Order: sequence, then C-alpha cells, then structure tokens
Amino acid sequence: MEWYLPVIWAVVIGFAVAMYVILDGFDLGIGILFPFAKSMDERDQMMNSVAPYWDGNETWLVLGGAGMMVDFPHAYATILPALYVPVIIMLLALVFRGVAFEFRWLGVASKKHWSFAFAAGSVLAAFCQGLILGGLIQGIKVENGAFAGGTFDWATPFAAFCGLGVATGYG
Repeated sequence: MEWYLPVIWAVVIGFAVAMYVILDGFDLGIGILFPFAKSMDERDQMMNSVAPYWDGNETWLVLGGAGMMVDFPHAYATILPALYVPVIIMLLALVFRGVAFEFRWLGVASKKHWSFAFAAGSVLAAFCQGLILGGLIQGIKVENGAFAGGTFDWATPFAAFCGLGVATGYG
C-alpha cells in the first residue's frame, strides 16, 4: 500500500466527521432549544429552517463510520466495542428524533408529544456524542491489539462532562 493512502482517507474521514458535527450539530441544536420556543408557530419555524436538508446530514456520519470500517478496520474493531453502549443509544436517539420530526408534520398524535420526542432525542443524541468523545479522549484499554476493557469503561465523570459540553455547545 502506498504511504499516502491512509493519510488521504484520514483526511476524508476527518472531513466527514467535521461536516456531521457542523451540519447535524445545527439540527441537534434546534432540537435542544425546542423546549424554549415561546409558541408552536416558533417551533414550526425552527423545524422549517432544517427541513430542506434534514435527511442529508446523517450521510456524513455514515461516511465517517463506514470509511473507518473499510480503511482502518483494526482501529474500528478496537474502538467500537469500547463504545458500543453510547453509540447504540446515540443511533437510537437519532432514529427517535427522525421519527418525531416526520410524525410531527403528519399529525399522527399531538404536535406537543412529537415536539417533546424531538427535543428528547436531540438532547440524548448530543449527550451520547459527548460520551463517545470523552471515552476516546480518556483512552481505551488495549491488549495484544484488541479491546481489553469492560462494557462501561467509558462511563466516567469526564465523559459525562464531555456529554454536557457537547449538548451545551450544540444548543
């Protein structure tokens, strides 16, 4: 393998993650600030501001994750088991807020309930992203090239502080 291929892919994956944080961070911020809107009309305006590009933002997350799996499989196989719980919760929260986003417009139930679901999913997804970041920063226990820690090694006060920081930053 040429020496520059990992560098190119690291830049591509870094770009994808940065685009996700910037673009979907705006959407998450809208959801986090949703409960502070004064009226349902204000909430509708907030939703309309993200509606045109809503579905495309998670594409950056998929590109980053799939790119890491394909181009850096050893790192992917080490990092993901260490952070399974916050990653799965984050993905479920993103699905939950996506469903809430769509059903809020359809009027399947009251807008009030779907607005709460959208806000809760946004806060939970942002908090889990901070937990993941905190887990990566504090380090992952590796022995013989494989993850050797426990299921909840990421659950530390530092990771919780990072989770609060990311959620606050998006808001």
